[in-house]
Amino acid sequence: MTGRRAQVAASAAARRPPARSRPLAAARWAAAAAVLLAGAGCGMTAARATRLYAAPGSPLLPAAARLRASGRAADADELTRIAGTPAGVWAAGQPGEMRLVRQVSRAAARAHRVPVIVAYNLPGRDSCGRLSTAASLDRAGYERWVRQLAAAIGRGADIVVVEPDGLPDIVQGCLSPAAAAQRYLLLRYAMRRLGALPGARVYLDAGNPGITARPAPLAAPLERAGVGYGRGFAANVSNFQLTATVVAWSQQLEQALGGRARAVIDTSRNGDGPYTGPDRPQWCNPPGRALGPSPRLDPGPPGIDAYLWIKDPGASDGPCNGGPPAGQYWPQYALGLAWRAPAG
Repeated sequence: MTGRRAQVAASAAARRPPARSRPLAAARWAAAAAVLLAGAGCGMTAARATRLYAAPGSPLLPAAARLRASGRAADADELTRIAGTPAGVWAAGQPGEMRLVRQVSRAAARAHRVPVIVAYNLPGRDSCGRLSTAASLDRAGYERWVRQLAAAIGRGADIVVVEPDGLPDIVQGCLSPAAAAQRYLLLRYAMRRLGALPGARVYLDAGNPGITARPAPLAAPLERAGVGYGRGFAANVSNFQLTATVVAWSQQLEQALGGRARAVIDTSRNGDGPYTGPDRPQWCNPPGRALGPSPRLDPGPPGIDAYLWIKDPGASDGPCNGGPPAGQYWPQYALGLAWRAPAG
């Protein structure tokens, strides 16, 4: 994305540190399912995939079409670019999600690309932020859901991010001791079951530098939660910490884990770093933010497997700072992120 800061006001009408993660909007689920449904075959082997996969059907596309029809071609181009950029597909307890995950995984394999699947359905999820809560499963229900997700992914070479906020909620003390103990068991179950998939690369959410400035103390909780069953951890999910900061933090955490783990970093909205102004909560649709580095595998820094848009930048964090409910798409905010994005 090119940086056009002087045009932000005309083109885009319109910290608290913890990562706050939002499920994929229902509209995108429906649109993507309609596009993918015809391609349900097994496809090519996912092991050959070398690039990230962008699921079709973003709800930003109709908004882009309306902008184009009104003569705002540059704005339409920016929204279209976001809509076509690989972003996480969130499985968060929506009807039909397993069918869609299966379709995305198979379609990506046929295209020799890697999809990003986000598992987000823990009992009591988002215990700190309270904007993405949902009806809770019990332990048996969650374990059954994890098995269904594993079956939907199958042999795909998917990147799987396990339970944003799940471990950070524990670390921040937002759960009772009994609830924290159960969550550790469920996280470990998810990591063990998903980590056993033959092609998947599985990463447990570890939070971000705003939650835990010193990463080393996170090593023990991550190990208890089963990080060793996967490839490593995810950092900065749905948050705004600058890429260089998160890279250094992740590398320190990898060392604390004995050099056995690797990391993926969410760069979807961190182009201008974390918000420090008066609006509260600072992590929820903060003003003045920008898209971060484009998603890509093997971006260069040692120990970093990928820069990803785990959080879809088109989706709202919640009903704050003028935004719609969590997971609903907000074209004006996405457009502001695009126009503020650093050049290059």
